[in-house]
Formats: sequence, structure tokens, C-alpha cells
Amino acid sequence: MDRLTINKNKIRDTATIASLGMLAYRIFPDTECVNIQLLSGEQEECTIPFKEDEIFTLRNVSLKLAIVD
Repeated sequence: MDRLTINKNKIRDTATIASLGMLAYRIFPDTECVNIQLLSGEQEECTIPFKEDEIFTLRNVSLKLAIVD
């Protein structure tokens, strides 16, 4: 299972996952959610709770959310 590491101090940023390519994320502090959007190929997105070790799936790849300061 791959890990997506998000800096909780950056409301918007990008990350790269080897098996998926580039992702963009946006944190919504008021709803305690994060929207994650896959940028390579056909775009796909999901909105999940903004909490450590949350598991979600994009393009049939399971990812675990890691939050850092």
C-alpha cells in the first residue's frame, strides 16, 4: 500500500505517487476533509476525512494518508 504524505500547514499542494503519477490536494479545515485529485491520464478525485492513516482508493490503488507538520 502506498502512502500519500500531506503537510497539514499547506492548504494546497501536489505530490507524486510512483504507481499513479501526480496528485493535487486541497485541505478544507472547516469540514476537516481533504480533496485529492489525480492529474495524470483521466482525472479522478475523491474527498476523504483529513485524519492520519485514512485509507482510500484511486484507480484501484489503495493509499494511506500520512499527515506531517
